Amino acid sequence: MSYLGVGDCLGIAPAYHSRNLKLLDKRIKIAELVLRFMILGLGVVADVLIGTYSQVKMFFSFEKEAKFTYVKALVFLVVANGLAVGYSLIHGLHCVVSLVKGSVLFNKPLAWAIFSADQVPFYI
Repeated sequence: MSYLGVGDCLGIAPAYHSRNLKLLDKRIKIAELVLRFMILGLGVVADVLIGTYSQVKMFFSFEKEAKFTYVKALVFLVVANGLAVGYSLIHGLHCVVSLVKGSVLFNKPLAWAIFSADQVPFYI
């Protein structure tokens, strides 16, 4: 075991050997909060860019404007991205409340619910 509290577990992956679970929990929540709000920001930027972009093409003397609503896949993308942004906002607010309240993340039913909600979109 090293002096930082991080050692090798069977030589494969680093293991955390500290007994201070509240500090570890706080670090995990902060990292998760940063990632959730990055997802939220990038999702909003993507939705705004796709939603506001239009292209005008001249064909002889006719002008034809193309919008994202003309392609069903882009409409689906905007809706799915909006749902991901909403979920990230809700879960990010949950992280903020749990950081302020000081509750511990190691609650098995809540952890399984969060994990399942994170996995469902990828397997549907």
